[in-house]
Amino acid sequence: MKKRILALFLTGMLSLSVTACGGADSGAAKTDAPATAADTAVSEEAEVETEAESEESEAEEVDAFAAAVENTRSVESMEMQMVMDMEMEATQDGEQQSFASTITMDMTCFSDPWKIKMDMSVDAGEAGSMDNMMSIYGEVAEDGTATMYLHDGESDTWQSQVVGNADLEQYDASANMLAYIDNGITYELEGMEEVNGANAYKYAHTMSGEEAKEAILTSGALDSLTSAGVDQAQVEAELSDVRDLTEYVWIDEASLYPVKYELDMSEAMNTLMASIVKSMGEEAEGMEMAIPKMVVTMNCSNFNSAEDFTIPEEAKNS
Repeated sequence: MKKRILALFLTGMLSLSVTACGGADSGAAKTDAPATAADTAVSEEAEVETEAESEESEAEEVDAFAAAVENTRSVESMEMQMVMDMEMEATQDGEQQSFASTITMDMTCFSDPWKIKMDMSVDAGEAGSMDNMMSIYGEVAEDGTATMYLHDGESDTWQSQVVGNADLEQYDASANMLAYIDNGITYELEGMEEVNGANAYKYAHTMSGEEAKEAILTSGALDSLTSAGVDQAQVEAELSDVRDLTEYVWIDEASLYPVKYELDMSEAMNTLMASIVKSMGEEAEGMEMAIPKMVVTMNCSNFNSAEDFTIPEEAKNS
């Protein structure tokens, strides 16, 4: 299984547009009595205040996303839980098999000094589960050298290696979230929803078919398919049938931090599997495959108040 579960698949600069409100009609009932200068001044002042309040309200709604980007860029510590839920069904000559798994990655990052921690667990239902499948720690020394420490939960062994900063960044909670919100894509405000007991702005962006293809290729979702015996080259060839995908971001109303991201690839992966089976011709006669569920979710918390950690001595001695 690849270590990189979610790659950085969108790049660029965030662009948002703010539409100013037009002038509002006061709607006051007219009378035959002439308006005095004082009446006119009060009316004009009220109209200006109403228009300003309307503009301010709209700007606040739109700017919540931009504020979240800036806040995340300057975050000093945070925690993130990334979850990939997948269900797969296969039928061969009337015999059906199903497989479900949940891959969870708990990440913590600090910027001063720069260090990261990631714990991975897998719940595969009847196929078995492992709470400490893998742990990864990383740090950058004063001379700029980046070191990664990897713990294999199955063999209970440590490995360490000097790596590039980009290799560690994939486990950096703030870098992962920025990859989804600071990428040149305009998210549209859909309304408000409750996330973890607090009000949050809900934003959405629909990816084109090409963007969706790239997202699937870099998301790690194909690992589950190839481990089930599906040829990856064939999978990539069939990705042209994948249609639009919609991704969502929730921004906490009070703190203006991004607290949740979600991408549901279920329909796209189902379409992909149907194309693969069809392309196999006689080899797949009597076979059906489906992906009822493939959802990636990221939940962020403890901005600038993440729980501190130390890199285990046995890791540094490996």
